[in-house]
Amino acid sequence: MKSNKFTKIVTSIALAASMTMTMVPAVSAADYGTATYDTIDMSKTGSLTVHKYDITAATKAGVDTSVYNDDWKSDTKAETDLQKYSIPGVVFSYLKVADIYTESKTTANGIGVRVLYGFNDTNLIGDLGLDIASAELTKNSTYYYTSTEINDALKDKLENSNTATKNTLEDYIKANGGKDMTETSSTGVTSVDKLPVGLYMVVETYVPEDVTYTTDPFMVSIPSTTVDGQDWMYDINVYPKNQTDYPTLDKKVADDDDYSSEGNNGHALKDTASVSEGDIADYRITSKLPAIISKASYFTKYTFADTLAKGLTYNKDSVTLYWYDSKADADINDTAKAVATWTQDKNKFTVTVQDNKMTVAITEDGLSEINPNYAGKYVVVSYSANVKSTDDLVLGDNGNANDVVLTYARTNTTYEDVLKDEAVVYSYGIDLTKTFSDNNGDATKVQFVAKNTSRQTDGQTATYYLVANKVSDGQYHVTGETTNADDATVFSPDNNGKINVYGLEENSYSLTEIATDKGYTLLKDDIKVDIKKTDATITASVASVRGQANPNANVIYTKNASASAKVDALNATMDSKVDSTNALVKLSVENNKSFPIPPTGVMGTFVITLAGFAMMAVGLTYGKGKKKKEEA
Repeated sequence: MKSNKFTKIVTSIALAASMTMTMVPAVSAADYGTATYDTIDMSKTGSLTVHKYDITAATKAGVDTSVYNDDWKSDTKAETDLQKYSIPGVVFSYLKVADIYTESKTTANGIGVRVLYGFNDTNLIGDLGLDIASAELTKNSTYYYTSTEINDALKDKLENSNTATKNTLEDYIKANGGKDMTETSSTGVTSVDKLPVGLYMVVETYVPEDVTYTTDPFMVSIPSTTVDGQDWMYDINVYPKNQTDYPTLDKKVADDDDYSSEGNNGHALKDTASVSEGDIADYRITSKLPAIISKASYFTKYTFADTLAKGLTYNKDSVTLYWYDSKADADINDTAKAVATWTQDKNKFTVTVQDNKMTVAITEDGLSEINPNYAGKYVVVSYSANVKSTDDLVLGDNGNANDVVLTYARTNTTYEDVLKDEAVVYSYGIDLTKTFSDNNGDATKVQFVAKNTSRQTDGQTATYYLVANKVSDGQYHVTGETTNADDATVFSPDNNGKINVYGLEENSYSLTEIATDKGYTLLKDDIKVDIKKTDATITASVASVRGQANPNANVIYTKNASASAKVDALNATMDSKVDSTNALVKLSVENNKSFPIPPTGVMGTFVITLAGFAMMAVGLTYGKGKKKKEEA
C-alpha cells in the first residue's frame, strides 16, 4: 500500500506567480507507481521550447488566454490565437542547478519513496531562499530539497524582493557557465535540445524595449511527468508570460480661478488655464514609471524636455521632483504623501535652460535609485514660469502651448523612445474706443481704473484693482493686481481714443470712468466685462501596443469652444490679434456734453447797462431840479 504522504511525486517545477507563467502549472505531479515507465532513463536527453507572447496586448484585445493547455505540451490553438502577439528577440539563459535523486527511507507507514533535488552550491541555495539547516537530506556536501520546498522558497523570495532576486539569479547563471538560447523568432519561439537529465533554472536575460515584466526565474525538470501522471516527458514546452508596460506622461497647469480643496495648493490642475500677464504659472509634469523587474529592463535615460511659449519664462530654481505610490496623490501633488522628494542640490537630476526650453534629466545617481526601487511609482516634476508683460504673450484662441517630451531608454534598447504632452494657457485683452457725442472732446483727458471682480483666493471671490505697465500711449500690459485703490493703474486713451489692455485672464472685470474732458459727462455706472476662456481637451500621446494600431501616437488637441465675452450682459465681439482669433473684447465708450449753465452773456449785460443809464439820467434830472428850486 502506498503512503498518502508520498503518493504524488513532483518531477517538474515552475513558478506559480501570476505575473510569471501562463498555461503552465505550478507543479507537475505524478503517481510514481502508475507511470508507464517506472524509472527515468538517465541516458536520454530532453529539450526545452519556450513560446513568448505579449499577454498584456492579447488580453486588451479580448483574447481569452485561460482556455489554453497547461500540460507542458505544445498548444496549437494558443500558438494560432496568439501569433499576432508574438515577441521576437527575447533571450533566455539556462543552467543545470541540481540532480534528480530518488530517496527511499523508512517511515511510520513503511518504506517511503520520493524525489529530491540535490544542490551543491550553498550560495545558490541562499539565493533561492532555501535554508541549509532545513535540507531534507545532506550527503557529500550536497543538500536535497523537495520541489515544494524549492517552489515555496523561490516564490517568497520573488514576492518580497522581486527585482533584487531576479538580478541575483540572472547574475548567478552568467557567472556559472549558463548558456543562452537563441533569440525568440518572429513567431516568439526558441528551443534548446540535448539537455541531460536534471533540474534547470531558466532566466530571461534580454527582452525588447516594451517588455518590462520579464519572466520570473523558473525551474524545469528534465524529464517531467505528464499532468495526468501516466508518462515521462523529455520534451518540455512552456509559455512564460511577459507583460508589457510603458511610461505615461501628463502635463497640467494650475488654474488659479478653479479652486479645489484637493487641488494643488487649492488650485485645480488642468490641461488649460487662463492667466494674466505678470502671473506666475505653476506647472506639473506627471509620469508613471512602468514596471522595472530586473537589469534586463533598467532605464538608462529618463529625461523631460519642456518647451514654453515665448510669452513665459522659466523659474529654473523652482524645479523639484516628487515621487508617489498612488496616482491620486500624484494628481494633486500632495507633497506630504511623497515617498521621496528630490531637490536640485541632491544631484539626482540636472536642470538646463536654453532660450525657452528647459531640460530636466535624471542623473546616473538618480537612475541608480529608481531602477531597483521605484517601479510603478509616479514622478511629478514641479516648476513655475512667469507670464511676460510683453507682446510675446499670445492672446486669444491660439493660446500659449507648453510642450513636454519624455525621452527614455533601457538597457535592452539601442535607441530612444518618446512620449509627448502639452498644457495651454490662454490670455485675452480689451480694445476700448473712446468717443464724444459731438466729436470734439480730448480723449487724452479721459481716465479709467479697472477691477477684477471674480478673482478666486482660497475659494473665496475677491476684488482687485489691475496694475499694468504702460508700453505707449493707450497701450497697457497687465503686470499684477492690488487691493489698494491708490496703487491701481489709471488707463488713459491715446489721441485716437484707443485703450488696449493686454494680458487678461478668464474673469469678470469692471471699468470705472473717473475723469473725462471738460464739458462732458462721466458714465453713471461701471462697465461690466466678462471673459470666458477657450475650452480645449488635450490628450497625451501613448506608446504603441504590440499587435494593435496606435491612434494616439501624438498629442491630440481638441478645441471644444472658442473664447467669448459679454459687455454689460450683452454678447460682445472679440477681434483677432495677429493670427489668433477671439483675442480682444471690443467696446466703445461715449461721453455726452454736459448741460449748460444759465447764460449771463451780452443781452443781459446790455439790459443792465441800459437800466444803469436810466437811473443815472433820473438822478441827474432830480439833481438839476433840486438845484433850480433852491436857487429860486
